[in-house]
Amino acid sequence: MDLSKLSQNQKIALGGGALAIISFFLPWYGFDAGIVSASIAARESGFWAWAGILLAIAGAVILVLKALEIRDVKIANLEAEQLALLLGGLSVVFIILRWLTESRLVKYGLFIGLISAAAVAYGAFGAMKDAGLEMPTAD
Repeated sequence: MDLSKLSQNQKIALGGGALAIISFFLPWYGFDAGIVSASIAARESGFWAWAGILLAIAGAVILVLKALEIRDVKIANLEAEQLALLLGGLSVVFIILRWLTESRLVKYGLFIGLISAAAVAYGAFGAMKDAGLEMPTAD
């Protein structure tokens, strides 16, 4: 993979996607009570957690596929950058919903997941602006 083809914003989204993969396996919830401890990763934390992570990964993959000229993913009138922005934004919303619906015993994995989703959304937004595209609208 030739990363020199990627813009700075695409690299940010790629880094966010890689961090999302790592976050998927980190503890999002748990406790440590001396002898007894337990933790739950994103993949076990319910729909909002694992779907949010998978959306972030998908957004990053779409940007990288276009940047490396492997595949230009388009859906309806949405360009790849706009689609990646939507996926990244949904990812942030899903992870925040997971946090709001279960805010007890939160561990660092949830915050890393949220940061990774925000990085994908930010990188996709910058890539969209670099490509001269507007924000997607419901036409």
